[in-house]
Amino acid sequence: MSRFCTQCGTINEADARFCDACGKPLKPRTPVPEAAPSASAALPHDTPVRRLPWPWLGGGIALLLLLAAAAWYWLQPQEPSREVFMAAINQHLAQHDADYRRKVCLRNLPYGKQSLVTHPFDQASNAWLGELVKAGLYAAPQKIRNGFFGEQLEYQQTDLARTAVVDGRLCVGTGIEAVTVTQWSPPQAMGELLVSQVRYDFQPRQPVAWLTPAIRRELFGEAGKGEARIMLLRKDGRWQVADDGERQALAAAVFMQALAKEGIERAGEQAGTGLKAWLGRLFGPAEPSADDIWQALLDYSPLLASQQQGYAKQDCTALAQQPDTFSCRIRVGGGSERVLLSKNGDGGWRLHLP
Repeated sequence: MSRFCTQCGTINEADARFCDACGKPLKPRTPVPEAAPSASAALPHDTPVRRLPWPWLGGGIALLLLLAAAAWYWLQPQEPSREVFMAAINQHLAQHDADYRRKVCLRNLPYGKQSLVTHPFDQASNAWLGELVKAGLYAAPQKIRNGFFGEQLEYQQTDLARTAVVDGRLCVGTGIEAVTVTQWSPPQAMGELLVSQVRYDFQPRQPVAWLTPAIRRELFGEAGKGEARIMLLRKDGRWQVADDGERQALAAAVFMQALAKEGIERAGEQAGTGLKAWLGRLFGPAEPSADDIWQALLDYSPLLASQQQGYAKQDCTALAQQPDTFSCRIRVGGGSERVLLSKNGDGGWRLHLP
C-alpha cells in the first residue's frame, strides 16, 4: 500500500521512510493486530457450545448444606424444656380434641333442656342465668305460675346455646390447649426412653365468641384457666405424650425398677397392690382440682348450685388403701365438710359422703 506525504502531498512507495519530493520523514506504519477467532467461529458449525454450570452447582451445594444442617438438628435428642414439652402436649391435644372437650364444658345446670325454671328467691341460679342471658344463650326470663310452687321464672334456650350443648353440657370450645408448663418431674431413664410427668395450665381451644369473664370463672375458677398433668416420654430423640399402652407399660416398668432397687423379693406378687401407690410417690397424687370437686358435688346434688359463691377447696389426702380415692376438705354453705372422691370410668370424679 503506497504512502501519502502529509507535507507536500506526494505519493511514495509503501516501504519508503522519507518523502521522495520534500524529504520529510514519513510516520512508521502501526501494525494492526489480527483479531482472535471467537470461540463459536473456531468450532465447527455442528458442535454445540458447552457452558459451565457454576450457578446451578453453587445453588445445589447450598441446598445440600441446608438439608444436612436440618437433618443434623432433627437427629439431635431433644432436651427437656418448657418449650419442648409445650409443643409435644399441644400436638397431642390437637389430635385428640374430642377426648379433652369435657374439660371445657359446664354441667352446673341441665343444659340439655330447652327451658330452665327457677324460683325468684334463688339468687345464685338467677344471677348465673342472667350472665347466660347477657351472652345470648337464653332469652330474658318470663314469669309463670306453677301450681303449688307459685310464681317462677322460665328461661328459654336460644339457638346459640343449642349449638354449644354436647351430651347435656354447655361447651365453650372444641377442646383444650396448653398455655404454660408449670412443673415436671426429673426425666427418668427407662431403657432407651426418658420419662417425665408434666403439669400444665390450659385454656379452651377455639373458644366461642360468647365466652365472658364470668363464664370463664365458672368453668376454671378465679385463675381463669384449667390445670392438668400428663406423662411424656422421649422416644427416638423426640419428646411426645405417652399413649395408654405406653403409660401402662412404663408404669409397670418404673415400679418394678423401684422394687429391684429396694431389694424386694417376689416383685411380681407385690406389683399388683403397690404399683399405684408407688407411682403416687414418684409423680405425686393426681388429686381432684377444685373444679373437679365442685362438679362431683353438683352431680351428687344439683341443688348445691346456689351455694357456689361460698364454695372453696381446702385440702385433699390420698387414701393408701383405696386407689384413686381422696379425702378432701371443702368449705361450702358457711361450714367445712369432708368428702370422699374416687375416679369414674370416664376419668371424672364421683362423690361419696364419709
